[in-house]
Amino acid sequence: MLNGKLNIGFITTLSGRWPRELPEKREPEYSLWLKEAVAFGNVKCFSGGVVDCTAKVMEAVEQFRGIDVLVLVYGAFTNDDVPSIMAEELNVPIILWAPFEPPFVKGERLYANALVAATMNAASLYALEKTCHVVYGSHDDKRAATRLLSLLRAYSVKKALKGMLLGLFGYRPTAYYVSCFNEMLIRNTFGIRMDECDLKAVFDKMREIPEAQVKQDMAHMEQAFTISNLPEGYLENHSRLYFALKEVMKTLGYDHVVIKCWPEMGNLKTTPCAVLGRIIDEGTVAGCEGDVDATITAIIEKLISGQPVFIADMINIDENKNILSYWHCGNAAPSLHKGDVTLSNHPLAGQGTAFYTGLKTGKVTIARFANIKGAYKLFVLKGLAENTECYTKGSMVNVKAEKPVYELIMRTIDLGLPHHYSLVWDDIYDDLIMYAKLAGIEVLET
Repeated sequence: MLNGKLNIGFITTLSGRWPRELPEKREPEYSLWLKEAVAFGNVKCFSGGVVDCTAKVMEAVEQFRGIDVLVLVYGAFTNDDVPSIMAEELNVPIILWAPFEPPFVKGERLYANALVAATMNAASLYALEKTCHVVYGSHDDKRAATRLLSLLRAYSVKKALKGMLLGLFGYRPTAYYVSCFNEMLIRNTFGIRMDECDLKAVFDKMREIPEAQVKQDMAHMEQAFTISNLPEGYLENHSRLYFALKEVMKTLGYDHVVIKCWPEMGNLKTTPCAVLGRIIDEGTVAGCEGDVDATITAIIEKLISGQPVFIADMINIDENKNILSYWHCGNAAPSLHKGDVTLSNHPLAGQGTAFYTGLKTGKVTIARFANIKGAYKLFVLKGLAENTECYTKGSMVNVKAEKPVYELIMRTIDLGLPHHYSLVWDDIYDDLIMYAKLAGIEVLET
C-alpha cells in the first residue's frame, strides 16, 4: 500500500560571527510558512534553534534520522561544512533556500549573504556527488515559493510511488500494441510494483454480491442519473461489477488498477466505463484498455493535484478556435460532469454502461508518460477546458490550447506517442516537469 506523507526536516543556519538578529527572525517565520504551505508533508523543525556550530549540526542530524528531504534556510552566511555533514550523515536531498538580501543601508555591513552561501554550498555538494537544489527568493516571492513547493511535491510523488502496487485485471485488448508495457523498466523508473489478477476472479466475485446490496445501488444510480438506452440487466451488471472490483482490489491490496475492458467484459455484457468513473471519483485511479502507461500518468497527476483524472483519446481539432477535443467511451468521473448526464449503453460496441456527458470547464493539464525506444519520456501541455456539448456519444471535453493545435498533433505523432492521454483539472504543468527531472525522465519539447 501507499507510503506515508513526505517527512521534511527544517533548519535555519549561519556560521562564524554573522549577526544573529536576522537568523533568529527567519527561523520561526520560515518554519511557520513551510508548515502552513505543505499540506502533503510532515514538517519537523530542529528543536535547538539556529544551527550555528558543529555540535548543533550533529544534534540536528540525530533529530532528523528518517526524514526524506531537508530544507535549509540561510539565516546568514553558512560555511560548506554544515550542508556537507548533513548530506553525508542523512543521505537525503537538501534544498538550500536563500532568501533575498535585506535592504542595503549605506555604510553598513552585509547581514545575510545568503546567495553567496547557497552558490558555494551547492558547488561543494555537487563535488561530493550529493543531491541538492537551490531556491532563491523570500517566501513571499511567487517564484521561490513555487519552486520550493514543486520540489517537495515531486519528492512526495517519488516516495508515494515507491512500492506502490498497481493491479492488472487482465492484460491488454486484442491487437492493442500500444498497451504493451515493460514491467522492470516501470519498476526501475517509477518504483511501482505490479500484480496480475485474471478477469475470471472479478466475474466470480460479481455473482457473490448480495442481492439487497445490488438493488440498493441500482436505485441510487437511477435516482442520480438519467437511465436511457440501457438494455435489461445492464444496470444490475454495473452495480455487481462496481462492488466486485472494489472488493477484489481491497483483498489483493491494490493501490490503483488498470483493466482489460474488452472483449471479454463486453461479451458478458459488463463493459466497465461508468464503473471506472465512479471508482476514480472515490480516489482510486482506474485505467482502461490495459494502458499501463496512461494509468501511471493518471496516478502521478492524482498524487500531485489530489483531483480525479480523465483518460481519453484526442479525437479532433478545430484550428479556427485552436481547440483539441478529448473523448472516451464514458469513463469520466461524475465530479467532472457538467450536467445533462445519461447513464447509457457503451457508445461503440454496446454491452455495458457509460456516462454520456460533456465535462466541466477550467484549467487542465494534459500529459502522457510513454516508453519510447526503451526509455520513459514525458509529454505535457496545458490548456483551458471550455463549455462542451457532448456532440458524440461518450464523455468529452474541448480544450483550448496555447500552441497551434495542428502542429501539436503532428508533433505528438512524430514523437511516437500513443493515443491515450490523462487530463486533470488543475495547472500542474511545472510540477510534472519537476517530477520528471527528479526521476531522470526526459521532457519532450512540444
